[in-house]
Amino acid sequence: MFEARTAMKTTLTILLFAISALTLAQGHDLPVADAMKNIAFMKGDWTGKQEFVTGDGNAMVGDATNKIEEAIGGRYLEERMATTLNGRKPSDTRHFITYDPKTSMYRAYWFNDSSVGAMELEGKLEGSKLVLLSKPTPTGNGQTSVFRATYESPSEKKLTYKLELKQGDNWQPLFTTTYSK
Repeated sequence: MFEARTAMKTTLTILLFAISALTLAQGHDLPVADAMKNIAFMKGDWTGKQEFVTGDGNAMVGDATNKIEEAIGGRYLEERMATTLNGRKPSDTRHFITYDPKTSMYRAYWFNDSSVGAMELEGKLEGSKLVLLSKPTPTGNGQTSVFRATYESPSEKKLTYKLELKQGDNWQPLFTTTYSK
């Protein structure tokens, strides 16, 4: 019985050592995708105006801020966004954008104060624009919605962010935010 316990302890010790070694081998040294450099144009402290498309011709414009910086070891860009409309408290939004080398796609996870859970998007650079499409989201009436987000920096101190909703074969603009540094 004593020999069986000793053998079991030895086996458990070896097993724990092997598990520890495997865990360390996974490590925290995953390299940052080079493609993250291609969206570095987004980084900075931005302020500007968010212009909503209301459909009735009435202007609805909010003051917008966006702080974009590297997060999680440079593997993500984190956006901390807020838009303030007259008579309302500022919105609270977080976007995390990364690059998946397995699919050669940028992936984004969006969280905001008007929903539970993240909206997931993926896309590519199209010239100097980062274009992301959401996964289809159920609308509650048996249909789904797809959103398109486009980020572009026409100059070093300017960033535009446009959100659109797919309507059949067309894209309906929801808002455009124009930021400056």
